[in-house]
Amino acid sequence: MNHTTTTTLAALTLACSLLSPALAQNHADHASHGGAAPAAAAAPASSPMAATAADAVMTAGEITRVDKRASKLTIRHEEIKNLDMPPMTMVFGLKDATQIAQFNAGDKVRFHVQDEGGSLMITRIERAD
Repeated sequence: MNHTTTTTLAALTLACSLLSPALAQNHADHASHGGAAPAAAAAPASSPMAATAADAVMTAGEITRVDKRASKLTIRHEEIKNLDMPPMTMVFGLKDATQIAQFNAGDKVRFHVQDEGGSLMITRIERAD
């Protein structure tokens, strides 16, 4: 290889390595999607009404991948209203890791997800009818 080709390849490699982190989705970036649902925001967090309103927000989706070792589900979901998040495919942790055995790729589900310290965790999940 000549010097020009080597320099060009080195520059392209550097550019690709710097671009890759910018393309990855970071769960912390989703914190700006709105926070709590309006009904939950109207009631104090300690009130029974706030807990009921948060639990009532269920999102429809389809499981595309199950990672049993990490207790994570990849779900193609509709809008997550309580987080003001548009439809997309994302990986979510399960708060109750024992539930992972109940689900397979292709299952249609309804679930509730919460932002817990920058991690999006499924706190409730059920098969869709």
